[in-house]
Amino acid sequence: MKGFSKIEIIIVILVIVLLLAGDYFLISYLNKKTQDIKVLSEVSQIRSSLEVYLNTNNFYPEKQSPELLNDPYNSTEKLCLSGFKRSNDDCEKHILKTVPNAYLNKGNAYTYQSINNNKNYLLEFNLLTNFKDLGLLKGKACADNLQITSQPCF
Repeated sequence: MKGFSKIEIIIVILVIVLLLAGDYFLISYLNKKTQDIKVLSEVSQIRSSLEVYLNTNNFYPEKQSPELLNDPYNSTEKLCLSGFKRSNDDCEKHILKTVPNAYLNKGNAYTYQSINNNKNYLLEFNLLTNFKDLGLLKGKACADNLQITSQPCF
C-alpha cells in the first residue's frame, strides 16, 4: 500500500480551495441580489405612497432640493397627507408610517426631490447588481412617476 503523493494532495487542496472560492463569490453575489430586490421593492412602496399623496393633494410632496429620505434632520422619516415629517411629529393621516430602508446601515439611501412645480419627482437609489430584464445596471438609478432608469438623478 502506497500513500498519497505530494502532488495528489496539492491538487486535492487546490480543488477544494477553488470550490470554496466559487461558493464565496456566489453567496456574495446572491446577497447583493437579495439586497437589490429589497431596494426595488422599497422603491415601489415609496412610489406608490407618492401616488396616493398626489391623488389626495394634486401635487407631490414639496422638496425643492435633493433630500435624503428616512432622515430625522430633513424631516423625511414618514409621509403624511401634509407631506414628509419626522417620526415623532403629529400626522393627521399616515400615507407611509415609516419610509422604508432596510439597508440604511449598509449605506443605502433614497434621495427625493420634487420638480416641475411639484408635478413630478426624482427618487435616487443605488443598485449593487445588474437587472438586465429591467434594463437597470448596477450603480445609481433614478425613479420618477413614470419610470426607473439606470442613471443618477442628481
